[in-house]
Amino acid sequence: MSDSWKTAVKAVIALFLLECFILYAYHFLPLGYFNQEVQIKYSRKESCLHVLKMQNYMCTLNNSMEELLMTTSVPKPLTSTEKEEPDTTVLIWMWPFGTRFDLGLCSSAFNIHGCHLTDDRGLFNQAHGVMIHHRDISWDLSNMPKLPRPAFQKWIWWNMESPTHSGQNPLLKDLFNLTSSYRRDSDIPVPYSWLSDATEVEKNYTIPKKEKLVCWVVSNYNPNYKRSHYFNELVKYINVETHGRHFNSPVNHDEYLNLVSSCKFYLSFENSIHRDYMSEKLFNSLALGTVPVVIGPPRENYEEYIPSEAFIHVDDFPSPKELADHLKLLDQNEDLYRHYFTWREHFVSKRTKFGFEHACRICEHIRKNKHYRVVKDLNSWYWG
Repeated sequence: MSDSWKTAVKAVIALFLLECFILYAYHFLPLGYFNQEVQIKYSRKESCLHVLKMQNYMCTLNNSMEELLMTTSVPKPLTSTEKEEPDTTVLIWMWPFGTRFDLGLCSSAFNIHGCHLTDDRGLFNQAHGVMIHHRDISWDLSNMPKLPRPAFQKWIWWNMESPTHSGQNPLLKDLFNLTSSYRRDSDIPVPYSWLSDATEVEKNYTIPKKEKLVCWVVSNYNPNYKRSHYFNELVKYINVETHGRHFNSPVNHDEYLNLVSSCKFYLSFENSIHRDYMSEKLFNSLALGTVPVVIGPPRENYEEYIPSEAFIHVDDFPSPKELADHLKLLDQNEDLYRHYFTWREHFVSKRTKFGFEHACRICEHIRKNKHYRVVKDLNSWYWG
């Protein structure tokens, strides 16, 4: 072998070793002098892979038909332990109407990870979010948090009652950072229920056996409500089976389920008329296999939540008499009646887990949204 050839080989080896030294220094230097991706070109795939057995480097082959990327920029799947490690604390400052709900795992219920739900007020200074239920706030705010609020902490105004049944308090102005309610324009909207895609089993739906025509269960009866006026007219033209404390015929939970499912139609009459306010009166009817006859916001608002053929709106008829005539027609025509269940071929009604689901959705929102936010005028937004 000639001296010139030996010199050339030594030069190639020296360059190769120098490049390996650079990679070694990049990987092991503690001060992170080289924190950018190192890109090296090699003529052979084997040489590249041999050198780059360390992480965090990108290797590009000279071969124009082949590229190999080696990088740790793709996140590794989290283990179950890592997923359950909480990094966001949500404090339930007051239980809604004094009633506790289960503080389960948001991860198993909603696939929301990193949440720690608690009612321990001793963790106030560490809580990222504080849930405050509107209907339980004292008029003078005496039961509200007294300590100065940490800068990172968000207070969440939480309410599922309609404006008619929620008192305004001028002291709440500029006090909250976020809102959570049934309203779609809330920061964290949580409806009473929703329709979800049906499984193959759920698509094979059988309408429950019907023994009654029209039913209504009501306890909070106010003669001044729109629903009361409408009911008093409707019963002049069609029989309605009534239950509830107002009619001196209370029913327990199981009796309620059996009753509603045995009725062809159920009067899902809301106690007040407000945008997006569609309570369990609607969704229980859908879930239990009856056709809801609704009083509430306009039909267009309902159709943002459920299919148009899943319900009957009283506003579709000039008077209670015309509605009664339509219900009697459906009672006599099985094909027309069954048309109101075609939505069950695609969807099922799922009920919100009151309180617990709010807390988990609030946690999820706080984890994803770190920006500054203040509800400037709660009263104008909710009651305006």
